[in-house]
Amino acid sequence: MENAELKREAERLVHECRLPELLSQYPRWFIGGSYGYDLMCWRDLDIYVLDPEHDLKRCFDVGYQLTERLSARKSRFTNNVGCEPNGLYWGIKLGDERKGAWKLDVWFLDLTGYEQHAAYVAKMKERLTPESASAIIAIKEAYWRRPEYRDTITSDMIYRAVLDEGIRSAEDFERLLRKLD
Repeated sequence: MENAELKREAERLVHECRLPELLSQYPRWFIGGSYGYDLMCWRDLDIYVLDPEHDLKRCFDVGYQLTERLSARKSRFTNNVGCEPNGLYWGIKLGDERKGAWKLDVWFLDLTGYEQHAAYVAKMKERLTPESASAIIAIKEAYWRRPEYRDTITSDMIYRAVLDEGIRSAEDFERLLRKLD
């Protein structure tokens, strides 16, 4: 599926669950990850919320509301306060993402973590060219349904391989991985 079509679906999902309204109690939030970079090849949203107080009750209310509004099949909470990134996390799955269901990663971060993620998005956008974006999407397309994707192979690894190592194909990426082992 193409990035533009996935972004339109994502925008409908955000509208349908009334995410802006739900997060209006926070000072700032944004959607980053592949949505923010225009590198979507599967249904995944990375949402970053500025929550300097790490308000557990409010975070649980958001997790509950998203679970209910989206009829989520699975919602998993992680208290990552004091770790990296420093914050609270909800992983919300609307079904089997490898079969096309949406997955949302919602991070409630302190100011430092929030600004780091926002800066990373800005830096990625600066570095991407049409050629590198095309290479990243092709490699992600080759990997995202594989069991090792998000386990031992991550989007960030693919981004770094393309942007830092000049990798341009899934075959070149595989060779790089073998070399790194």
